[in-house]
Amino acid sequence: MDKGLEIGELADVIGVTSDSVINWEIREVKPRRKYQRKLGKVLNIKL
Repeated sequence: MDKGLEIGELADVIGVTSDSVINWEIREVKPRRKYQRKLGKVLNIKL
C-alpha cells in the first residue's frame, strides 16, 4: 500500500529509525505493539 512516504519519512512519523522500518519490511520482523498501532493509523490499515 503506497501512501507516498519514503522509509525515512515513515520512520520519523512513527518515531523509530529507518533501520527499524527496513527490518519490518524486508526482514519481516514484527514491530512492537505500540508501533503497530502507529503504523495502522498512519497507513490507515488494521494490524
